[in-house]
Amino acid sequence: MNDTLGIIMTGFGDEALGELTRVRARAALPVCGRYRLIDFILSNMVNSGIINVGVPTTSHYRSLMDHLGSGKEWDLSRKLYGLFILPPYLIPGAGLGNSGDIDILNGILDYLERSKQRYVLLSGCDAVYNTDFYALRAFHEASGADITVLTTDSEAYLSSPDRVQFDVGPDGRAADVMLGVNTFSSRRSSMGVYFLEKELLCRCIARCVSRGRHDFVRDVLLHSTDELRVFTFPFQGHVGLIDSLPAYYRESMRLLDPAVYARVFDRRTPIYTKVKDQIPTIYGPRACVKNSIIADGCRIDGTVENSILFRGARIAESAVVTDSIVMQNSRIGEEVTIDCTILDKNVSVTEGKLLAGQSSYPVVIGKNASV
Repeated sequence: MNDTLGIIMTGFGDEALGELTRVRARAALPVCGRYRLIDFILSNMVNSGIINVGVPTTSHYRSLMDHLGSGKEWDLSRKLYGLFILPPYLIPGAGLGNSGDIDILNGILDYLERSKQRYVLLSGCDAVYNTDFYALRAFHEASGADITVLTTDSEAYLSSPDRVQFDVGPDGRAADVMLGVNTFSSRRSSMGVYFLEKELLCRCIARCVSRGRHDFVRDVLLHSTDELRVFTFPFQGHVGLIDSLPAYYRESMRLLDPAVYARVFDRRTPIYTKVKDQIPTIYGPRACVKNSIIADGCRIDGTVENSILFRGARIAESAVVTDSIVMQNSRIGEEVTIDCTILDKNVSVTEGKLLAGQSSYPVVIGKNASV
């Protein structure tokens, strides 16, 4: 698939993730101990043989740029093609010119036109899953589709308020598309992954811009089933949608299931991330750890159950952490109990505190806070 250009949209309107995206783009959201959300789609593209990937940014993208760097960890640090981080498009005298993903794509139109690839794999990065796109590409060519959409019947997508659902025929062609409703019997919802020819995408962008339209789904996909051949391709593996704070917590906790973890982190198609050389985690003599994901560089002297600890977390001897997510370099003091809680990076919880949320809506402590 070296004739395919990958475009990863890094998030637009992340209010639903609250405190977690106040200081970072959704694409840079920490996941599963040492990964970022963008790692999954970027690794999927690399594992599919895509060697030219553009990442347009919108706002709060410093941590994303720091994480991606030159693209070395994904084998995208190349003389020819590779990884391109594309800053926001600015309109002179008007500031940011982005009110939708069409505007973002229009801002990188010169990058699209200069790329030599024939096809584009356009994707968001709000999902945790592992796949390659060879079968999607083969289906696209065999069906004669203009646009092929990767779809799922996952309940997380079917119940999302922003779901894009298709009414499809036996051959997979979409007869109708609906946004925000769940009325079709086919139960196929878009995963936000679209495969199409680059020239078609450029025409769609130009058409929308000339008519003052801004959204790819509303202004291209919802109006294209009559004039374009839109097909759907079902994804059969595990996929976790992260489009809200409760969804982030729910999908993180699901990764504690060994069967789910094995499907997401399949060694045949690895999920790559930025390498940080740290010492192994140190477990104290009274440490008790059960059913948890522990990154390297931690120091655990207390109790950790059904939780995810990121790099450099510190858990004091009499502290108890259950059903929680503790991000990088956070510190839990003596006699602290946290349950159903998300601690962002560099959070300090001092002695004797109790933090308890619910699985349907966890407590969230923002980055660099002290409690």
